[in-house]
Amino acid sequence: MAGRIQLVLPGLFDLPLAEFAPGQLADELPALNRILRFGSPRPNPDFSIDAILRQVLALEAPAEKSDCSLPLAQAYAPRQPQHANRLLLFQAVHLRPDLHSAIIAPIQHDQKNLNDINLIINDLKDLFNVDCDITAVDKGLFLMELKAFEAPRHYPHILSVLGKPASPYIEQSRQHLNWYKLLNEMQMFLHQHAINQDRELRGLLPVNSLWFWGGGSLPEIIDRGLSWYCDDPVLTRFATSLGLTTAPLAEVANLDQSSDAAVIELRLLELLKTGVATELDQMLRDIDSGLLQPLLRAVERDRKSICLRAGAESDFEMKPGATLKFWRRPRTLATW
Repeated sequence: MAGRIQLVLPGLFDLPLAEFAPGQLADELPALNRILRFGSPRPNPDFSIDAILRQVLALEAPAEKSDCSLPLAQAYAPRQPQHANRLLLFQAVHLRPDLHSAIIAPIQHDQKNLNDINLIINDLKDLFNVDCDITAVDKGLFLMELKAFEAPRHYPHILSVLGKPASPYIEQSRQHLNWYKLLNEMQMFLHQHAINQDRELRGLLPVNSLWFWGGGSLPEIIDRGLSWYCDDPVLTRFATSLGLTTAPLAEVANLDQSSDAAVIELRLLELLKTGVATELDQMLRDIDSGLLQPLLRAVERDRKSICLRAGAESDFEMKPGATLKFWRRPRTLATW
């Protein structure tokens, strides 16, 4: 029996289409346009990375709506964690004052910023060592293990919140009093840190807040035969911790004929959220030729179905034989 490909490509329908030359979307993205033409839209109200990946992994919805976090911190848990539900991932961010709230803004991971972040987090680690242990797990990415209480689970993946108001998450934090108190003390420490004062004098964004996410316990999954293709180190490590077979995106051409596959590409969303110095049109061409075209060949060769999940109002399901519906009009991103 042919398998199903779930293609997770968040940010696809949030691109600034006005920046593309006339005809560019139609001429340079043939594989994407084929999926948009022959795929059938399926309503899906779940927009965040955590919610989409829960669907991909066929995990049950959390009992509490506020417990939206996928437990990605478990990817870095010790082999025999004493308190697995006390782990959180976090990154340094900047809270930019707005009229009614504060907007969560990224701090670019260039070498100067990373040096400042590491110095600040090392001082934070020493000052709050009674409350938590902090470990650097990647460039600009840290793991916190709380010592006295469970980690909150209402924080979504950082790419889902950059550019959005912080107020809703601050209000939810008030329901976890011990956590809220610790968070406020850390915020005060960051505001007063000498490095941040120096950064402001030099016109740089101060590291005035931290974004925590990925709390919760490791779930049980039903389909351990799901193949996981992804270049994101956190998501790949998380999939490995679930017992899934993982591979980089460059290997999608080697999809097994019968197995289901999850293909996760976060670069578009990262570009939109962090402003990384990459040409958008070239990235789209690379995704179309290096990722979507091999996937479509697998669909045609192995009679697989493909479901495009882009964090929009609808998914696009393209089943074997859909291309026989030749009467469907050509479609591009501009259509939607």
